[in-house]
Amino acid sequence: MGNNSRLVYCILCIFLFGCNSNEVQKDDFIKINGYAQGTTYNIIYSDSLKRNFSISFDSILNNIDAQLSTYDSNSFISILNNSNDTCLSLKDNRLFEYCFNFSQILNKKTNGLFNPAIYPLVNYWGFYSNSNPVIDSLFIKDSILNYIDLQKNFKINSDFMSNYICKKSNKSKLDFNAVAQGYSVDLVSDFLKINEVKNFLVEIGGEISAKGFNSKNMPWRIGIEKPIDSSFVGQHEFQKIVELDNQSLATSGNYRKFKIINGKKFSHSINPVSGYPANNKLLSVSVICKKAAMADALSTSFMIMGKRNTIKFIKNNPSDSILCFMVYDSLNKFNEWSNF
Repeated sequence: MGNNSRLVYCILCIFLFGCNSNEVQKDDFIKINGYAQGTTYNIIYSDSLKRNFSISFDSILNNIDAQLSTYDSNSFISILNNSNDTCLSLKDNRLFEYCFNFSQILNKKTNGLFNPAIYPLVNYWGFYSNSNPVIDSLFIKDSILNYIDLQKNFKINSDFMSNYICKKSNKSKLDFNAVAQGYSVDLVSDFLKINEVKNFLVEIGGEISAKGFNSKNMPWRIGIEKPIDSSFVGQHEFQKIVELDNQSLATSGNYRKFKIINGKKFSHSINPVSGYPANNKLLSVSVICKKAAMADALSTSFMIMGKRNTIKFIKNNPSDSILCFMVYDSLNKFNEWSNF
């Protein structure tokens, strides 16, 4: 997993400023960073006991990879994708099972727009291999769309020994890249909470969760970049700065990962219902909610929905407490919509 492999590409820069609040000792803060899941991670937390959790963090991230990485041929998801067997046991794969159940629920809620079974369609459009397809609308409609239906092609069965993930066709494959990195952030954050860490920021590949205050006794603030095509990280000023209070944030955008086919720009945000890349004016979507997995998945879904349907979805799901910031193109200018 990682920025080069994910359907979602988000870049956020961490700021350490804000207003005064409860006293936090600067010397208590520990910073751990590294490389995992094909991307970087940064974890900052305060601990008066000076505990170094780096081994635990690595264990969590390695466990995610072992079950969910499509770029590890020995991972559980790769074995499932490449297997001709109809069912595989989930006995030692609870992280995979969680992501699958989560995805089933959100797939129904978004009318099929959030769909981890989209792997064959993404592969057809050449976003895994960085190649351009010969676009065949009949092949997309009559062939590919038949085996990317999540509800029809995958299900969990149970017996007295275990739960099993079963697939209908050996052409069907799963890819949890639009939720797994956010889920990784949640697992690390939950670990810190269990260990009674009250102030932390966890960032993995751009997905973020924050709690409490930073080393300057200020709320955690995040800068969201301007969605300028092919721009480098930090090349331009920020579109917006947001403050997180025991919340998570994820951003999806089309400004770094797209392709030009026959002179036309195609987004990497592919609509699993139509079989074609999303065609709307959205440039980037940032979602703030309680869990990073949900923020990750919703930001992906909203990029496909477009501005109008995203606003409708948020209004129809008030219990989810979704905060959203969208940047869209109007007359070649950046325009914004936000509900916070």
